[in-house]
Amino acid sequence: MKYVLTIAGSDSCGGAGIQADIKTITALGSHALTAITAVTAQNSLGVSAVHELPLEFISMQLETVAEDVSPDAVKLGMLPSGGIIEAIAKAIRRYGFKNVVVDPVMKASTGRELMDAATVTLLKEVLLPLADVVTPNLYEAGILAGGKVTKLDEMEWAAREIKKLGSDVIVKGGHLEGSCIDILYDGKNMYHFHGERINTSNTHGTGCVFSSSLATFLAMEKDIVEATRLAHEFTRRAIEQGYPCGRGQGAVYPSAK
Repeated sequence: MKYVLTIAGSDSCGGAGIQADIKTITALGSHALTAITAVTAQNSLGVSAVHELPLEFISMQLETVAEDVSPDAVKLGMLPSGGIIEAIAKAIRRYGFKNVVVDPVMKASTGRELMDAATVTLLKEVLLPLADVVTPNLYEAGILAGGKVTKLDEMEWAAREIKKLGSDVIVKGGHLEGSCIDILYDGKNMYHFHGERINTSNTHGTGCVFSSSLATFLAMEKDIVEATRLAHEFTRRAIEQGYPCGRGQGAVYPSAK
């Protein structure tokens, strides 16, 4: 059994966040360990409120889990404050966490900002140097790299810029015009993973599924290129099997089938 620790926020509508991570890790035959950073009041139409858990309690979750079970990979999702980022960085150093995947959640899919500029700076300066891979979408890649990212050559530019911060980089191209292309840059080579656009509005949780499946494949000792390919394919299947949930954006369905 492989153990994957997800450190993320809770989605009360169940489509993204810690709920999507648990479903993904479980679907891939691994055991999900969790540390919740924040709880949200949200549905398919938007996020009404975000409540950060006390910093001491977040640290206690990490310590209590890590002192009993050594995770084979760690996925980081919603990190809404600099204090949380520093606490997680401390835990990574203390426990020697490996296969650390950062999904830099800066904005909810419905548009609400989830990370301010000061927190982004700490993410870049404190956390990414300790991570193995970061998985921004186009908007997040632009923030991390310091420029607009809307097309393939800009994705490649952003990946090179973000790589200077330390971790390998996967820029997700789900919002590109035309075909969807994810790119991976490991500091030497640029890999492209292509997929035809899936015509659906049931995409809530896509980023969470990608990053948690990537962490799980890394836990299974896949190399970064193979893990990215498998996560790309797994996420596409989750989108294809998505379903309506509420009156807004529907949810993806992570399944090994």
